[in-house]
Amino acid sequence: MAESRPFTHSAFIFKNEGLRKGRRFGRWINEGDARIEPDGSIFVYLHSTPIGGFDGRIRCFKIGSKPPEERSAMPQRPDETDADETDGDSED
Repeated sequence: MAESRPFTHSAFIFKNEGLRKGRRFGRWINEGDARIEPDGSIFVYLHSTPIGGFDGRIRCFKIGSKPPEERSAMPQRPDETDADETDGDSED
């Protein structure tokens, strides 16, 4: 019989919620559990996945540690500044 080991990590998935100035925005949702197997592989069990917006990203954090930021943006390009994000929705 296979040994059942407890999960050691929480699994978060990224759900896209929109696009602003060419950058996708969304949020991390706690959707499952994970553990590192004795052979070094990672076993992830997702309770569910969103019907729309799931882009395939999964992040695992140790249980009890701080989860990812609620809202996350795609990485900033080198030619963009933070001021571009706070200008508002109107284009000048």
